[in-house]
Amino acid sequence: TLFRSDEESSQRASPVPKKRKGRPPNNLQHNERLALGAGVWKMKSETARRDSPKWDPARLNESTRFVLGSRANKALGMGGTRGRIYIKHPELFKYAADPQDKHWLAENQHMKATGGKMAYMLLEEDIHELATSDEYRGCSEFKIEEIKPFTAPPWMIEKMRKCMEMMRTENE
Repeated sequence: TLFRSDEESSQRASPVPKKRKGRPPNNLQHNERLALGAGVWKMKSETARRDSPKWDPARLNESTRFVLGSRANKALGMGGTRGRIYIKHPELFKYAADPQDKHWLAENQHMKATGGKMAYMLLEEDIHELATSDEYRGCSEFKIEEIKPFTAPPWMIEKMRKCMEMMRTENE
């Protein structure tokens, strides 16, 4: 034929295959990874740290004060590295705010309405405990004024309790 479709001509014209965008496919199935031990270490460490008193849903009540993870990160002198606090302190309970929670946080001026994809909430008590630990005690970059704690509404606290309980028991 005299006329070829764009697709045909692009396939025949270039000997170099088209590059695909995105993440390469993972050829190992979840069960195979577990059998190889890739997921075992993570599961043991997650279970161990979630058994601590910091993961007790009884800690949460209407007078519990929370801090946005981004603010805690800045307050502890890790402002330049987003999310560093979660990597450095995986034992801390962090609650991932859902769209309803984010709406409430924005409405109450705890975060911008155009906030990023994720918004984590930590317990103020845990951040103060970290701040007075040997690791941060002499830190000149510690900025307590960055914390800006707040209380959450009862419906959000209930979601946090359920999340905490579910995460505590998921690997038992």
